[in-house]
Amino acid sequence: MGLTVITDELDLPPEALEALKQQGFSELYPPQAEAVPKALSGKNLVVSIPTASGKSFIGYAAALKTVLERRRKVLYIVPLKALASEKRDDLDRFADLGIRTVMSTGDLDSEDRRIQDADIVVATSEKADSLMRHRSTWMDEVGLVIADEIHLIHDPGRGPTLEVALTKMMRKSGDLQIIALSATISNAVDLAMWLDADLVTSDWRPTLLKEGVFLDKRIMFDGHDSVDIDEGKEPLWMIIADTVKGGGQCIVFVNSRRSTESLADKHSKSMRELSPNPLSDKDVKLLEGDADSTSLGRKLASCVKSGVAFHNAGLTYSQRRYVEEAFRKGEIKCIFATPTLAAGINLPARRVIVRDTGRFEANSGYSPIPVMEIKQMCGRAGRPGYDPYGESVLMAKNEDDARHLMNDYVRCDSESIMSKLGNEIVLRSHILGLIATGDVGSEEDIVGFIGDTFYGSESSMLGVESAVENVVDFLASEGMVQKTGEDGVTILPFGKRVSDLYIDPKSAVILRDAVMRMKPDTEDLMILHAITSTPDVMTLYPRKKDMDALLDLEEKYTGRFLCDVDGEDDYSRELLLAALKTAVLLENWMNEVDEDTITDSMGIGPGDIRSRVDKAEWIMYAMTEIARLFNPSAEKRMRPMMTRLKYGVRQELIELVSLRGVGRVRARSLFNAGIRNMADLMYIDVGKLAAIPKIGPALAKSLKEHAGAAPREIPAIVETPAPAEVKQSRLSEF
Repeated sequence: MGLTVITDELDLPPEALEALKQQGFSELYPPQAEAVPKALSGKNLVVSIPTASGKSFIGYAAALKTVLERRRKVLYIVPLKALASEKRDDLDRFADLGIRTVMSTGDLDSEDRRIQDADIVVATSEKADSLMRHRSTWMDEVGLVIADEIHLIHDPGRGPTLEVALTKMMRKSGDLQIIALSATISNAVDLAMWLDADLVTSDWRPTLLKEGVFLDKRIMFDGHDSVDIDEGKEPLWMIIADTVKGGGQCIVFVNSRRSTESLADKHSKSMRELSPNPLSDKDVKLLEGDADSTSLGRKLASCVKSGVAFHNAGLTYSQRRYVEEAFRKGEIKCIFATPTLAAGINLPARRVIVRDTGRFEANSGYSPIPVMEIKQMCGRAGRPGYDPYGESVLMAKNEDDARHLMNDYVRCDSESIMSKLGNEIVLRSHILGLIATGDVGSEEDIVGFIGDTFYGSESSMLGVESAVENVVDFLASEGMVQKTGEDGVTILPFGKRVSDLYIDPKSAVILRDAVMRMKPDTEDLMILHAITSTPDVMTLYPRKKDMDALLDLEEKYTGRFLCDVDGEDDYSRELLLAALKTAVLLENWMNEVDEDTITDSMGIGPGDIRSRVDKAEWIMYAMTEIARLFNPSAEKRMRPMMTRLKYGVRQELIELVSLRGVGRVRARSLFNAGIRNMADLMYIDVGKLAAIPKIGPALAKSLKEHAGAAPREIPAIVETPAPAEVKQSRLSEF
């Protein structure tokens, strides 16, 4: 395959070469052999090569050089938290060289002091941009920035932040090296020109990828060879069974979370006959959701026992991580997944099956999935070191569909990536950040900055001056910035705080107006509704069956909403009701409605609850910070709500959920048994503590140690009546 021995070719310190060999990196693939010397030279570099061709190693080698020889720090930017965890684990393998790697993806309102002593920081693009907004001194020591999966710069959600962050870095440091790693894209040269970088492109893969279309019991591959399959009557199961019987694993990509779950459940019995997967009690407990067991978790555990699983955003982080690791170990033979699994996570399979090449989009109905995304899915096929080849299979409905899939996907190049920075909604947060940090001091400066972005390099900039003027006018009218002179602009305290909080300025306006209207007796639901009305919170779509209950709530609270409710047109009403439904979810969570009731009544998964809670917790924190400026008494009202929102508990459990290993279910179990605070924990016998439902010996011992008391016998605790268990959703109609 034209491999090159590392020790003969690479300009790295001896200890780094030895560490790489110990990690199994003894030879280079052809794309690596071309790219790594360029990366080690200190030049900017764009690498556009297929999935599984060794992109990550190129970045790792340059990182070792930067830390060990140049004595500079490395910032490794990734698009997803899950990918950040994977990269952190990879780089931790070089800890014996004295290299300290830290993952920083959380709090966006801090500098994250852990990174001051780090050599390599793995961060999402949002966290990287936040560090610059906070003027983190650590950033001045960065000598190398690695932008992984940079083709996602075309993503409307994540792309603009990555683009702005890279532009800031290029403008601030003349000796900063940038290495951008990408899947194969058709306009990689445009990225290289923007970054003033060398370009390495290749179609080489360590395993051959055969791409084809399945119809009538046959996979027809591009190149006219074919495979006949006869493993039953159901087309999808035919391909899965053929893969597993041949000793392989497969990933099936479908367009909805509901489909991942229903298909895994549907095929679990058949898979159990092919490849059962016995689980320990510990594994079952983790998959079911530990103390917070849910119906979705129980379904997942049942599927995994059969050697099959589903993977989607409805799962918790722990559940997704378990599925990924079990698949890598070969314990799970087939995963049914949504396309997010293809976005950078290292999870190859012998065969990838793409059942759906279309999906429903919010504003355009059923739409074709871009070729780039399909290629990302297909690129997961082929396990280096395990399979001599990989196969990606698109499923056709008929002859016409088969021709369409072959011509418009299999034989088609990925689309060119394009910047999504050029609209006012996206620009307003980034322009505020630029003004707050002093990177710009006038509208002319802002236009100049945008000209240095990827958007500026690929477009005519038509309409940019008008967009900048509109955004600055908005920020000035809301008291975030002040205009000076002819086109000068400076930051005001409100704007500086909003920039540091890393929220949309529009969200800040909604929250400011809400805290100024808040009173001591304002209901929790109204505070939560203000939070879910911000553009930073992804709301839940109101189903037809939800409408009566939501309309009743709207009528009940008319005149008490903290933010302006404009329901004049259908779109505005839909936004209002979606925000209200999401607020109800959060209120139910805070009032200890069990997860099964919430998920079943609202048609969502446990991961949906967690994602909404995490985001709402952040926006509530931002709301308390804004309240400090405009209505300090409102801050006191919301502080306990933040803890309740984080853990999903009523007021009386706040002290108990501060204990390690105690969540909402265990806290309520302790409370019902008479344990109300740390003092109660100090004086209960460890055996009696362990006997409380959901506690057990190990946790009981840990809790006793945390409470600072040695286990000893005491008189039995006098039981007090427990509050009625909360089961019912606020809106029983949901």
